[in-house]
Order: sequence, then structure tokens, then C-alpha cells
Amino acid sequence: MELKKYRRKREIPIGWKEIKLGDVFRTSSGATPLTTELSYYEGGNIPWINSGELASPYIYSTSNYITQKGFDNSSTEIYPKGTILVAMYGATAGKASMLKITACTNQAICAILPNDDYCPEFIKYNIDTLYEHLVGLSSGSARDNLSQAGLKELKLVLPKTKKEQENLIAVLSLLDSKIELNKQINDNLLLLDHSSRGAIVRLAA
Repeated sequence: MELKKYRRKREIPIGWKEIKLGDVFRTSSGATPLTTELSYYEGGNIPWINSGELASPYIYSTSNYITQKGFDNSSTEIYPKGTILVAMYGATAGKASMLKITACTNQAICAILPNDDYCPEFIKYNIDTLYEHLVGLSSGSARDNLSQAGLKELKLVLPKTKKEQENLIAVLSLLDSKIELNKQINDNLLLLDHSSRGAIVRLAA
């Protein structure tokens, strides 16, 4: 069912509801331990995510870690699996990812912590549809900057029950898988086409 653009008054499908993100979910943002203090990073085993890693829809691992000492001496916090992360500035501003591991983040990320009454995958999909709107909320001149306060004002439209949200996500995930498979097939056909043309050119020579 097609909805009107976010900036306009949106139509709510029958059986769905509209929520304000900040009324339902607790949000937070991370921090960066002092970068000149090597003991905050060397040998660290606490996953620490920066906004650039939010180019991926799901976070299964990170290349950055901090130590317990670094964690204790900064205001970051550890977020559970199912937390939605939204980049507030940088090249990935407006992008959303979902944690598949427990991890902490830097201050460029807004974390939307799980609520047992809502399907986190559906919340992520919902935020994904608002990407252009999020970019439009820029408060900076050179980069797209968002704020935690602004994200808390987001209004999301979704099925009333978690079960309905999960059922819809199952369909959306299947469609995404088919789209990705078709993309891979097309990429392979292009490679095959280029290879075939190269072989013909060599034979002709």
C-alpha cells in the first residue's frame, strides 16, 4: 500500500497505527574514548562502532574495539542485539543498521534500543523508508547532520501488533533476497558477456 510522502499528512492503513519514536523507544548516543590514550584501545575486546560502518544494513562484527578501561573512562554504553543504529553525521548520515552483536558506538550514532512490543527489523525498515527525509533534516552546511532530539520526533506507521510486523518483515525479507539474487545473476551475466566478447575478439585476431 502506497503512502504519501513523509512531509505530507500520511494515510494510515486500516489496522495500523502511528507512533512517535521518542514516545516508545529509549534512545542514546555513544562516545569516543580519548584517542591519545593507547590503553583505551590496545588489546581491547569491546566492539566499538563508528558511523561509517552503518553502510551495512546489519552489524555482525566491527574492526574497532576498546578496552574496559576505555569504556569506563567514556560516556559510551553497551547496546544489546536488536538495537537500531542511525548515523547522525558523516558520509552515512541518515543510514540505519541493526546490531546483531552487543556493542557500543561513537557519538555520531543514535541508538534506538529494543522494545519487546515491537519487531526491531520492522522499525529498521520503517526508518529506511525515511532516508530522504532524514537527510533533509540536516542542520549543517557541509555535511548532513542529524540530532538525537530530531530522531525522537520521527513518526512511524506500522501494524499494531508485533506478530503482524514480523509477518510483514518475512515477506519483505523474501523480496529483498530475490532482488539480491537477481542482482547477482545480472552481474554474472554481464561478466559472462564481457568474457564472451573478449574471446570473440581474440578469435577474430
